[in-house]
Amino acid sequence: MPFVERSPSGQRLFKDSDIEALRIIQCLKLTGMPLKEIKGFIQWCQEGDSSLTQRYEMFLERKAKVEAQMEELKKTMEIIDHKCHYYMTAVEAGTEEIHKS
Repeated sequence: MPFVERSPSGQRLFKDSDIEALRIIQCLKLTGMPLKEIKGFIQWCQEGDSSLTQRYEMFLERKAKVEAQMEELKKTMEIIDHKCHYYMTAVEAGTEEIHKS
């Protein structure tokens, strides 16, 4: 985290902007972004306005990936919901045979 200042004894001195940067890094990690790419993003931030287009495009790409993940999770949830209903009715009936008729 090259953007975080340190005290003379080496302790990190976090500012509000550093905490916000860490939140963005955590967000990117949660999207599955590799650390190498996150480091590239940090480098772009340090470059300033000259990298605005790259950062914007990176977030558009991340958004598309998260939307795809959400669609997959939605499909997964539908299967889980179905199985919850399946097993609830089987438990209530005391058998899975209820689903075979």
